[in-house]
Amino acid sequence: MEITPISNAGGARINGIDLSQDVSAGDVAELKKAFLDYGVLVIPGQDLNEQAQLRFCNLMGGVASRGKPFQERVKDADSVYEGAVHMVTNLTKGGVALGSFGDGEVWFHHDGSFKEIPYAATVLYGISVTSIGGETVFANMYLAYEHLDTALKQRIKGLQGLNIYDYASTGRVDLTKDVTGLNQWIHPLVIRHPDTGREALFVSPLITARVEGLSQNESEQLLKELFEYQKDAGIIFEHKWNVGDLVVMDNRCITHARKDFPGGEPRMLRRTMIEGKRLVACT
Repeated sequence: MEITPISNAGGARINGIDLSQDVSAGDVAELKKAFLDYGVLVIPGQDLNEQAQLRFCNLMGGVASRGKPFQERVKDADSVYEGAVHMVTNLTKGGVALGSFGDGEVWFHHDGSFKEIPYAATVLYGISVTSIGGETVFANMYLAYEHLDTALKQRIKGLQGLNIYDYASTGRVDLTKDVTGLNQWIHPLVIRHPDTGREALFVSPLITARVEGLSQNESEQLLKELFEYQKDAGIIFEHKWNVGDLVVMDNRCITHARKDFPGGEPRMLRRTMIEGKRLVACT
């Protein structure tokens, strides 16, 4: 097995392993270490069915089921939300969507940050990919925090953010409307990674809607400052998809986004999750 760094901002490419077969304890240990070291693993050339992908998740820490949300989902082939396997796709059958997050751009976010215990990792497997566009873009949130000036670090110490998501929207939730039926949870703006002990900024333009304890104007101004991480080329890297790619991202220290792509081209990724641990603030 070969581990090759992708960029100075993070990510590593793993070659020389077939995840459809049994994986040795030594290789599992190396994969876990690389995951914590690099934040994102890209494992190309895989031929995986659902069972093999779930087996990989179990090797890496355990399969997470997404649980039933507060919000009523649109009727699609992914409506049984509690399941462990989810299709990220723009494909339809008989006029019914085969999954969700179909076409277009998706803003930076941590998957499941609106849950009490967010996922440790997201695992995506490429089934159909577009000829151009559709890249997954990653931001290293360890570096996002490190790049803040000292005054801003001190200002956000101990503050918490409301993370909330509306499946019917492609942007941030409007807090002037009733949000009691939406999935939401409050987490620290800066967390200590439960496995590495490193500090990471835990905010995202898609899901972090408010800083607790501040006025609306103060909250918006502070979040605007923190969301500037998206413009920091020194913490950004991306992945151009090929069929058979397996990508694993650490949801505690990585946010990810999706670039736009031609709406007429089929795109399908199989998504599974790895169980997480409770997040705690830095002290």
